[in-house]
Amino acid sequence: MSTHLRCLTIAIVVLCACNASAQTARTGRLMREKLQHSQRILTAVTTSDWGLLQRETQALTTVTKNPTWTELMTAELRPYADEFRKALDELSKAAERHDYDTSGRSYLSLTSACLACHKHVMNSRIAGGR
Repeated sequence: MSTHLRCLTIAIVVLCACNASAQTARTGRLMREKLQHSQRILTAVTTSDWGLLQRETQALTTVTKNPTWTELMTAELRPYADEFRKALDELSKAAERHDYDTSGRSYLSLTSACLACHKHVMNSRIAGGR
């Protein structure tokens, strides 16, 4: 499972790097912060550090309440954000239970939601000629 988690993290980094030039400075900062928390969550999951998992899950949940995040959430992006928040909630519950398997699956769901959203934005920019 660790290999899959690392591959998804690398994919997120690549997608962020590819889209960085199309982001505003505020959006870029928010996405980098999101990525940093996601990387720490991966560390917590793979090392079974339940305290770190709980702290980073809460920190990432706080990011989703940031006004910049809220401004980004169009009707088209809301389903991706909902999946992202659902995965965060599952991660938090898994951390409370010290549930390694569920935390791994929830992390995969979290990164899948990121990838799907970034792909949607990338395709929208391509279709819009940006």
